[in-house]
Amino acid sequence: MRHFYRALLVVCLSSSAFAGEPPVDMYTPARDSLFVLERFDSYAKAVGEFPKNWEGRTGWRQKRTKRPEDLYYKIEVEDGDYFLRAQTIGKATNVGRDARVNLRVYNLVRWRWRVHSLPLGADESDAEKNDSGASVRLVFKGRWPVPKTLKYVWSTTLPKGTETVSPSSDRTRVVVLESGPDLAGKWVWEEVNAYEDYRRLFGGEPRLVEAIAVITDSDNTLSPVKADYDDFLFLIAAPDSTVNTGTEGDQETDQ
Repeated sequence: MRHFYRALLVVCLSSSAFAGEPPVDMYTPARDSLFVLERFDSYAKAVGEFPKNWEGRTGWRQKRTKRPEDLYYKIEVEDGDYFLRAQTIGKATNVGRDARVNLRVYNLVRWRWRVHSLPLGADESDAEKNDSGASVRLVFKGRWPVPKTLKYVWSTTLPKGTETVSPSSDRTRVVVLESGPDLAGKWVWEEVNAYEDYRRLFGGEPRLVEAIAVITDSDNTLSPVKADYDDFLFLIAAPDSTVNTGTEGDQETDQ
């Protein structure tokens, strides 16, 4: 977990409900084309508990926390499917786990999420309203204590496709994948080319994804929020996607 402790300081979309396989094209090249980071299937005996391979951080110093009131993320199960649920009013805790993934090889990131309630009036571009119903963060190896981060969000108010700098850190880029409550209660699959997103939003080549994290929060809006997360996958892009597939994503000079 030490990589997550250090790092966390700081498209193909579908509206259909989950029904087995993801409703996106699954390109399957040679072996090792798919890296499954987390599907939560190993937590069958931990329903209602915080997942042991994940860690929580809270407060502006992002201190490690094990307080039950902070760890409002729990394993849940529906029809034999295990997933991570976040539910809170007025709190903000990042939770994440080690990843150690090279985006130059595994360019695509795929997951599914579901929101039940969004923070009222939240806006990820406004420091006073900076809450997210659901968000997935890729935290890159880099400068202590504020590494570069890509944050993909399900926003209450920002339009889908919005890209902005986080008011919390100028080293975090926010990308809005979903907006508003129209798809509330439905599992939605996301697929992003995180490699290209990094190059476009930061410039240069990405270092290793040191951790993957999620945050569902409402410490600014003080409203009830609830969201679910599952099936975090990294994939190699199809052959028509031209990328630099260096063996290590550590050649960038972090500034």
